Amino acid sequence: MGEVYALVSTAKKKLPNCRLVLSGVLRRRDVSWRRIGALNDKFDWVANALRLIFVDLNSWIEDGDFARDGLHLNGRGKRRLGQLYARVSGLDVGGSAESNM
Repeated sequence: MGEVYALVSTAKKKLPNCRLVLSGVLRRRDVSWRRIGALNDKFDWVANALRLIFVDLNSWIEDGDFARDGLHLNGRGKRRLGQLYARVSGLDVGGSAESNM
């Protein structure tokens, strides 16, 4: 986590006028929920410590948003992820991402 903290801190210093968003790790079939949750908790801590926005993708992406391999997002999942990032970054000018899902 020290490296993530240093990276995000450097980005924040070099881009002081940018809205930075730290994105969590998306779940996978071959990694336990517990491990992903623990990692996302650490990313959330880094974001809070540096006063950034943290996004836990797993609260937005559903099982039906994955392709058959269970690792990659299908078309709907990619669209939902794009809507989420647009909403979080303030670029969602066409209405809320939630209403489009």
